[in-house]
Amino acid sequence: MCSVMMKTCMDILSTLLVVLFRLAAILVLACLTYFPAFKGVWAGYVPIAAAAVLVWLISVRGTRDNPLPAVLSGMRETRFTVLLLALPAVIQVGLILLFRSESSFDGFFVMRDADQFVRTGVMPPLTYYAPAQVWYYAVFFRLFGTHDWVAQLCQVPLACGIVWAGYRLAGRFMPGPHARTAALGMALYPTFLTYVLVTPYYYYLYTLMIMLMVLAWVAVAQGAGGKGAAFAGGLCAGFGALTKATFLVAPVQTLCLWILSAGRLFGKRIWIAWTLFVVAMVLVIFPWTVRNIRVFGEPVLINTSGGLVLYSANNPESDGLYSPIPDQVEIDSPREMLAYSRWCTEQAVAFIREHPGHFAYLAGMKMLHTWGTETTYTELVNRRGRRIPWLDQGLRMVSQTGWAMLVFMWAGVSIRALRRREPPDLLELAVAILVLSKFIIYSVYEGGMRHHLPVVPLLIMWVVMKGGRNDHGEEKELTTEEDRGTEKTRK
Repeated sequence: MCSVMMKTCMDILSTLLVVLFRLAAILVLACLTYFPAFKGVWAGYVPIAAAAVLVWLISVRGTRDNPLPAVLSGMRETRFTVLLLALPAVIQVGLILLFRSESSFDGFFVMRDADQFVRTGVMPPLTYYAPAQVWYYAVFFRLFGTHDWVAQLCQVPLACGIVWAGYRLAGRFMPGPHARTAALGMALYPTFLTYVLVTPYYYYLYTLMIMLMVLAWVAVAQGAGGKGAAFAGGLCAGFGALTKATFLVAPVQTLCLWILSAGRLFGKRIWIAWTLFVVAMVLVIFPWTVRNIRVFGEPVLINTSGGLVLYSANNPESDGLYSPIPDQVEIDSPREMLAYSRWCTEQAVAFIREHPGHFAYLAGMKMLHTWGTETTYTELVNRRGRRIPWLDQGLRMVSQTGWAMLVFMWAGVSIRALRRREPPDLLELAVAILVLSKFIIYSVYEGGMRHHLPVVPLLIMWVVMKGGRNDHGEEKELTTEEDRGTEKTRK
């Protein structure tokens, strides 16, 4: 009796989670369509209209007249994998060598820290940024020298890793042609390809760790990976936390997924796997934390920028995005940095507590700028240090069209799932946990389109999986001429 009640409770929680995720798609659609009006840039509706037309054409043609699944299913696995990884690699290398875009802001500062580490062997004592991207850059700077194009080219293997992990993950949830379609969608997503030009300071490394961690989640949940997968997932989560501190919520996300997918709270296998996940994560983070204790004299898990970023997004003059107020102070020592970061946290918490209405307004602004656009990164793209208007406008058009298409399809399959009361599945639970976590985190911290980018590959995968099912939840259409002939014979 108790186990039945527990299963019912878990089912209710799973349903609630995916309902919130599906409703979030409608909220994101509202942000997307309102954003140009909010900015007063009516030309912003051009890519949205273009995306609507493209999605309509795809839906009208349907999978029956679409030759892509048949073409993909006819390719050998090795040939397809080479093509899948070669496409983004060739395009990104071409873009990097063509534009030679110079770094600025965070990308420049992280490059500077990596160069300092290569020359002195000492990490920056103020520890403003998480260290993993600094280490990653340092490896390539030691081999090829410190340069913007080196920092950008070394992102290409990470991008290929993301696509490979996405393809492996897609193959666990859908038949080969659909998995290949999803993988191609990830590989050719416009912003995924062009974001390399901003000289990213965490995006590709962080996203790869998310994809690998989700692979481990799924392997454990499906009973295919066991303890080894759990431990490997924890290693990825630990390195992800050293890339961006928001990854520290991974243990909570992991436990939530495994409990909900198993439908029980007290499962020995779940808790053993979760313990291994946490242990592995701690093993990765612990040496860096020990270093921080030596530098600061007290524990600092990852880095010191958290308080400054929190205060930047929550002060009387903030618009919910970056605010220069916390940076207008000269810091000379690690202890001063830590003390100032904590002071910023106190100021932000006091503002939130004393001005709940203003905080709610800022949370709305953060949500709008995080989910309503995918164009702000183009301001950082240049050609040999010079901003080019046509390049900026072209990237805005392509990036916003791609994002709008994904949002329309996300909202479409979500509304259909809500209307039909479709039950949650493992992939949707995983994507929902990550997406809703970002809703929560970035309603408090600074908003920005870069925060939704890491979940785009998973959203593409979920949309393709849901879009490839018919009214009864079965896979749509047979994808080869041989299969279609067999189906006609049956009829």
